[in-house]
Amino acid sequence: MNGRILFVDDERELLVALESYFRLKQFRVLCAESAEAARVLLSEHAVDLVVSDVAMPGMGGRDLLTWVRFNQPELPVILITGVGSIDSAVNAIQHGAFHYVTKPFDPVELEEVCVRAIEHGKIHRGLNDSGAGRGCSMVVGSHPSMQKIMHDLGKIADSRAPIMIQGETGTGKTLLARQIHAMEKNPGSPFYTIDCTSLTESLLESELFGHVRGAFTGALATKRGLLEEAQGGTIFLDEIGELSLATQAKLLHAVQEREIKPVGSNRIVRIDVRFIVATNRDLRQEVQGGRFREDLYYRLSVFPVFLPSLRERKDDLPDLIEFFIRRSNDRYGKKVNMIHPVALRELMAASWPGNIRELENTIERAVLLSDGREIMTEHFAPSRKFEPQADQSLPLRMVMKDVERDAICRALKDVKGSRTKAAKLLGISRRALYLKMAEHNVS
Repeated sequence: MNGRILFVDDERELLVALESYFRLKQFRVLCAESAEAARVLLSEHAVDLVVSDVAMPGMGGRDLLTWVRFNQPELPVILITGVGSIDSAVNAIQHGAFHYVTKPFDPVELEEVCVRAIEHGKIHRGLNDSGAGRGCSMVVGSHPSMQKIMHDLGKIADSRAPIMIQGETGTGKTLLARQIHAMEKNPGSPFYTIDCTSLTESLLESELFGHVRGAFTGALATKRGLLEEAQGGTIFLDEIGELSLATQAKLLHAVQEREIKPVGSNRIVRIDVRFIVATNRDLRQEVQGGRFREDLYYRLSVFPVFLPSLRERKDDLPDLIEFFIRRSNDRYGKKVNMIHPVALRELMAASWPGNIRELENTIERAVLLSDGREIMTEHFAPSRKFEPQADQSLPLRMVMKDVERDAICRALKDVKGSRTKAAKLLGISRRALYLKMAEHNVS
């Protein structure tokens, strides 16, 4: 299910139509024919979104919005309005409505707005729940591919079998390796990481296998290697595809025979470690090209894991955004607990070529620059242009909406916020400007 929506309207026929459409789209639906009835339902049922008409007998949609903001401040509200009440709708957005839709409306467009609003509310509820998400890892999500990975890893966590993690740069391979280690029977055992790209061949072998005094220039004392230090624990070799063929041969012996020889010594040291390796390369192609040993590949890939890119698991973005806001709040003593709908839309639409690492940096910067409790689009790096996924087609109406919004924002900036002057600059009426500002969430 996609979430529970409460529709509020005094037109029974419209409620029936909305309920029918959204149930077909796998939403749970509640309906109320008055704001008073909606308050009762909200007191009895948990919902993810309220969609309410503005003009109703008795208590109107604006009053319902005020009541929701006071009693359930994280619950998003979308207002449905007629042409004659655009000004009040703009004002309502300024007072906390997520968005507004004018009658008559396209149910597909309403659905798109509802999905964004539900995601928005989910993030805010999480951020304002002091206990939520503290123990969860950013590498886990609700996307089926991640759920399958974690389910399968749970079966083999205690087996000590080698695991090979493959995925694009920034997808969280190191985080997953740590989580696998934490799933073992003895999570307090040693966990060591070696970045195979950061050391020369000789230093890498020294780090892995250790060395004796005088083994090479600068070896002033005997040193135990990490494979020996990690006895009973886990060794994580990041970017394993960067190893030279000579080092690969020595690593193969360690994996296969469970023993090593320190550099410059004939002494055999028995080891008991779990090997987890990671790479952003296609090692099968590396094997075919003679750059990676086939026997080592099969020894290390007893259990292969393919981490999806962030653009392939967009459903997990709200959870990841919440996680990184929380972590940045804790790290820098900030109290950010909101994200503007337009900012969230940009984050959700971006292609994220840098994956989780890029998202983490973006959120961290935004939290640092936020003066209050809300992340706005201006808190994103000026050089960071969020591009939509390359494989996503953009309808013309969506392109035009973005063009309109950019033009309105530039005009308001040029005239220092004067709406009368901005309307004149744009060649439209002040009323039309209000309408467009509300449509594009420009305050």
